[in-house]
Amino acid sequence: MEPQDSSEPNTTREGGGFPRRAFLRGGALSVAGLAAAGEFGGFPALRSTPSAHASPLNAARVPEAAYVRDWGLAPDGPCEAAADSECRTGQPSGLRGLAGGMSVPGLGIPLGGVGAGSFHYNLFGTFGPWNMGGSQSSNWWEMRTLPQAAFHVREQVAGATDGPTVRTLATRHDHIAPQRDFDGVLPHWNQLNPGDGTYAALYPFGWTTYNVFRSQVSMRFWSPIVAGEDERTSMPVAFFDVELANPTTKTIDLSVMFTFPNATPHPSGTTRTGLYCRFDKDKSGVAGVTLGSDDPTNTPDAYKSEWTIAALPASGQQLTYATSWNGAGDGSDVYEPFSTTGKLPNSALDESNSAGAVAVTVRLRPGQKAVVRYALSWDFPQVYYDGAPRGRAVWMRRYTEFLGATSTATNDYVPNSYPFKQAFTIAKRELARHDDSLAAVEAWWKPIAENPKYPVWLRKAALNELFGMVFNASFWEAGLVSNTITPAPGGSRLGAEIPGTHLFYTIDAGSGGASANEMDVDSFGYLLYTKLFPNIELGRLRAWLQLTKQDRWGRVPQQIMFDTGPFITATGANQGAPSATSEPVFGSPPAGTNDLGALFDPAGGDAFRDCFHKLIYRVYALYQETGDTSLLTYGYPQMLRTLKHSQFFRPPGSRLPADPPSNNPPNTYDQLLVNGHGIYNCQLYLLSLQILSTLTPKARALGVPEATAAVQKELDTELAAAKEEFEETFWNPETGRYRFSDGTGGIDGRTGDIFGAKKPVLPTDAAFLDAFYAQCVASQLDLPNLINLQRARKHWHNTLDAFLAPKDANGVPVGPPIILDENLNPYPMNYAQPAPGRFVPEIADVWPGTTWMATAAAVHIGRATGDGKLVAKALKMSEAVANRLYDNGATSLGHAFATPESWFVNNVNISRYAAYARARSVWQLVDALETVRGSSK
Repeated sequence: MEPQDSSEPNTTREGGGFPRRAFLRGGALSVAGLAAAGEFGGFPALRSTPSAHASPLNAARVPEAAYVRDWGLAPDGPCEAAADSECRTGQPSGLRGLAGGMSVPGLGIPLGGVGAGSFHYNLFGTFGPWNMGGSQSSNWWEMRTLPQAAFHVREQVAGATDGPTVRTLATRHDHIAPQRDFDGVLPHWNQLNPGDGTYAALYPFGWTTYNVFRSQVSMRFWSPIVAGEDERTSMPVAFFDVELANPTTKTIDLSVMFTFPNATPHPSGTTRTGLYCRFDKDKSGVAGVTLGSDDPTNTPDAYKSEWTIAALPASGQQLTYATSWNGAGDGSDVYEPFSTTGKLPNSALDESNSAGAVAVTVRLRPGQKAVVRYALSWDFPQVYYDGAPRGRAVWMRRYTEFLGATSTATNDYVPNSYPFKQAFTIAKRELARHDDSLAAVEAWWKPIAENPKYPVWLRKAALNELFGMVFNASFWEAGLVSNTITPAPGGSRLGAEIPGTHLFYTIDAGSGGASANEMDVDSFGYLLYTKLFPNIELGRLRAWLQLTKQDRWGRVPQQIMFDTGPFITATGANQGAPSATSEPVFGSPPAGTNDLGALFDPAGGDAFRDCFHKLIYRVYALYQETGDTSLLTYGYPQMLRTLKHSQFFRPPGSRLPADPPSNNPPNTYDQLLVNGHGIYNCQLYLLSLQILSTLTPKARALGVPEATAAVQKELDTELAAAKEEFEETFWNPETGRYRFSDGTGGIDGRTGDIFGAKKPVLPTDAAFLDAFYAQCVASQLDLPNLINLQRARKHWHNTLDAFLAPKDANGVPVGPPIILDENLNPYPMNYAQPAPGRFVPEIADVWPGTTWMATAAAVHIGRATGDGKLVAKALKMSEAVANRLYDNGATSLGHAFATPESWFVNNVNISRYAAYARARSVWQLVDALETVRGSSK
């Protein structure tokens, strides 16, 4: 029946405001990840020429800094001959696990809480890719979409003669490369065409508008990521606020349907049978369809698991449902009743229990508007990790603690404390506090998203970079359920010593190639966690401190691997090899050859000598932010031990530690060989000395026995001597620059090797972009300066133009390379390579994460020396990178929501390691421009 203009007015609610390391172990340097390029209008064009049908509700609220794209339009991406062949053949080449996944044009923001499992609601309106955590998605995310999952709108205008308009808010997107193939929804559904709307995102919010209806239809989608709060931040829920407005002179009946399958969390490695469905309704008005699974043969990650599609209808809105329809069919069984009447039968359409649907109808008179409020919740309370070579660890997810799960003093799950089957409970509770959650998110988000002191490109990059916290195989636990992985010697499993510890883990590269959480890389983004999510950082630091305590020598191993449980056997992980039983080795190169030896040869010396210092400054930063004295009573002894361990690497007569004189990585810049003392690690050593000197009186006051007057004197004496030696070693008055190294390692003229590609020993006067990493941290933490800031200022003035010089064929800046030669020129891609098709590792790359950090350092130095011109000019480095990532409104490289580790200066279409963790250093730059108020304050 058509709506009549004489209908009674209704009351509507207006809504309340709306391993790269794997590469080292087995890759070839002739391959790399891909980037994507294309042409379509970006944010400025969309803002200046809004659609005639754009919703005034959403259009007014999409912030200036949002990433905005035309609906369903994404380029194919380039297909470089020197990169992954999958884009030409359609066959996976195996390179994803070595050099990282390709760029993926069309990604959107991920939905779901930290450690709860998550999925993208993408540019095409489909749900995918997915990462529900655990072993199955710890190498990379799962590029799948659910064809049964979609929103659908039916519009019937009073007096219209052409019948109702029924559209599914999704668009098919096929690609020959499986990594870039988003697929589509079921074939019977009337999908949108590319360009039928807009898509915008500024994490954790996304907005869509549609231009195919006479009504104004738009949607806001988001998860309640609340800074400083574990409960809502961990919750497995996504809100979809569908906004409707009638700008016509006719009455319009509108129906919104949400369909979803009874889906497995993973396409492989999971058994999920015993499917069921039911309809639930709460006295608050929340109602929905729950799709569950319960069978004794199910794997732990599917044990008593559920999805719930729920809505909270407002006055004047009617909810109908279908508890089951054929998810394996073409979608016609659920589409026909909805298309005909806008309603569902309030019963099952079949007996498959494979999919469910909820529809809400509303009648809008001219000028009226309404919000249809949906939530998707899920309860997959357990996650498992298979060990290498054997065993399995099963954990409870973090959110379960807020629904009844309890744990012991050693942080083991108490059996039967969690009630399970809580998806509807989550939905009704979260819908009931929707507005409170919105306000709680906006309380920390708006001071970033709407702050004019931050450039628009920086706001866009910083907030959208948070995707990795929930999507890169995010793990956040609430107790160990069971374990058959053999613990490593040296003590209890990590996280078991201090009650109330909740371990957190993500992989470095979400799309492949770096399936570990690495201290050297992750520490670039420490400030984000310290300021906004301190409990996440606390759980990790307790584990790393315990790991250091249990190491015989006080080492800080470089990585935690997922196949160690991920916190069961990782008492000595260093590139997958245990180190707890080996003595420290200074290192030496092989005699009688120009080759620097095999990668990770024990004789070459201990690798990743930055990790000691990064643990020290992260513990200090969190203590300073939260005032948690347990970080001193438990942490100070381990910090002092690892500092003393780092002093083993001081050559005779030197107060500064040297880097390995071999092919072994000196630090996070693992392919930049350092001849003798390197500026990066030596400056970090000064930072550690300064922090321990600052902390020792506080630790003494707390009664920490290791904190003595003698230790204080030793630290102060060492710090003064080391700072003096640093300036004498690294400052070159002839060039007016700080040196990269001092050339005392005896390896000048030699080369390292990584699977057939050559790693040259760089000249001492190479200009290193990240030369002031430790000084940047010291400035952020209000510590005394480590270096001569006037010299640092001069260094920037003598190098900044060269770092800004590289441009693409169109004259657009590509970003600064991480290092320049002694004449301030970028290194070519094939520098020092023995054969065509081999590329020099790292030194010819632009690294977004390094660029953010280096720019933050320059901002601190410029402000401390009163040099505003330096600050303004340095920001251009990061602006160039941000525009490459988020496309400057003109072209797409496919990096949005999957920031790569790097791309080549000479060819920006070749990138490495999509969705890389280092880029969360963008928050260092945010804080440098205006201090981010921490959630603990």
